[in-house]
Amino acid sequence: MKRVLFDSDVLLDVLAQRQPFVIASARALNTVTRKQVQGYVSGHAVTNIFYILRRQIGSESARELIARLLQRIQIASVTDEVIRQALQSVIADFEDAVTSAAANIADLEIIVTRNTSDFTHSPVPAMLPEEFLATLSD
Repeated sequence: MKRVLFDSDVLLDVLAQRQPFVIASARALNTVTRKQVQGYVSGHAVTNIFYILRRQIGSESARELIARLLQRIQIASVTDEVIRQALQSVIADFEDAVTSAAANIADLEIIVTRNTSDFTHSPVPAMLPEEFLATLSD
């Protein structure tokens, strides 16, 4: 079973019903529910997702959505090793570098994101939700 990290943009597409991205992102995330893949989110992304959702739907609703999400996917830890690897990364955006390092150290196979160009130098390949779905039907 593939081990996949879902970037915060894809998760926010689903949780905040962001158009026009919600359909492809939801299909990608549903692969976890259908037990086609094992899903992960980087630990630091959870706090970012909460912050964004809280501003839109309130603190209690944001907590409930995240709790439901975490019933299906696991957290890729952000550890000392992850931060140190991210600091050495050639990925320009530090948050993306942390995401990449968390996926790499957790031995994940794919990062599903809408911003693949942010992960050009990632040791873990990044794919758009649609590209990821296509790999499962091969």
